Amino acid sequence: MLRPAEVGLSDDDIQLIVARYLGTSTVLITVRDAWIESFGGSPAGFLADHFTLKIQVNGAAAGLESQQLSFFLKIIPIGNPVLAKYLREIGSFPKEVNLYQKIIPRIQQQIKSRQIVPKYLLTKEDRIIVMENVKVKGFDILKGNSGIMDYAHLSKALETLAFMHAASIVLEESEGKRLTEMFPDALKENAWTGIKGSTRTSNVENVIVLWCEFLRISERNSNDLEKILAALPGTMRSLYDYVKPSSRWRNVFSHGDLWSNNLMFKTTPSGEPLECILVDFQLSRYTPPAYDINLLFALTTTEEFRAENMNSLLGHYFLIFQQVLKLNGINAQSIYTTESFLESCRHYRLAGQIHGCIIAPHVLLPEHYQGQALAFSAECAGFMPLPKVVICLSAFRTDGPYRQRMLDIIHELLPQKDSEEGHS
Repeated sequence: MLRPAEVGLSDDDIQLIVARYLGTSTVLITVRDAWIESFGGSPAGFLADHFTLKIQVNGAAAGLESQQLSFFLKIIPIGNPVLAKYLREIGSFPKEVNLYQKIIPRIQQQIKSRQIVPKYLLTKEDRIIVMENVKVKGFDILKGNSGIMDYAHLSKALETLAFMHAASIVLEESEGKRLTEMFPDALKENAWTGIKGSTRTSNVENVIVLWCEFLRISERNSNDLEKILAALPGTMRSLYDYVKPSSRWRNVFSHGDLWSNNLMFKTTPSGEPLECILVDFQLSRYTPPAYDINLLFALTTTEEFRAENMNSLLGHYFLIFQQVLKLNGINAQSIYTTESFLESCRHYRLAGQIHGCIIAPHVLLPEHYQGQALAFSAECAGFMPLPKVVICLSAFRTDGPYRQRMLDIIHELLPQKDSEEGHS
């Protein structure tokens, strides 16, 4: 157990967190105690340390004589200087702090009836973020499913994306400016920059090596193996173009990192999803909605599922997207027609698969192997340093479900997809 002062939270900070959460003045609140515990398992984070901040309060504003409040505390790692250096290099924490302070609240204001993110309460010194703990409201990530979602959960996830994407357009239309004009550099690409010598660019090259080894195993009897290995690096590196804002389709505020641990669901006792909210905005960008949508599909569904259900789920997303725009007095057809929306989805389908292939070996690595990766976490950082290549390759050889997930994700990048249209 830690005391707030040990991580840099003052008594005034604690008062302010409670006041903002309860929507009242700090003078009406008496804080009796505050302490920090490890966060109970989810969401699991790779780019920050997660804790629970608990505060015991008295006062009429709390609704009770005494009440214990629970908050989610996200801190840039202080015990691992190698990881901290990597996070400074990619600027993920200052970026998320900036988004929570400036952009996300403005977007949420456009759709007050629908919560899309946990309530932001405090950021401090580009290294601390405090939010409501939505686990106490019944939200949690999906567990024990290897990252796969069913139709019902995907529907709720896509609804939340549609609200967020559309709300960013509502904000732009009301201000008469694009987000990139209102908040310069706030959505600057920090995940896939292609900068030579950077950790993440080096990690992409390591992933390419890893996939070539995967395919040498799985396609060893294929006459097309050499063709596949020759085409794969260029296909993977094309992601650097896809992440740029489009000059052809309308861009929106995009989450940019949609794997299963970054979506939390509130469900019925029988497991039916009621609501979905999004967490972790450290790698957000400014792209058409189709980028987020296709990334979500790539990392949470199988190719068979997409063949059967993608069209209906796209239709569901687009219906919600149009409704949000219309409710705010915007001609939805002037933003995206059905045809232009579907065209953008076809264009970014390959982008979703590439992005999925780059991070899937890392984020979908079975828990046992994740434990092995921790052994070198104090020596090298990044999502795919060379020691993790060895671990992922071992998992591919010995863990059947992991191998099958990897092969399903890569399938759309094999040579029959080389005819995809160019970037815009």
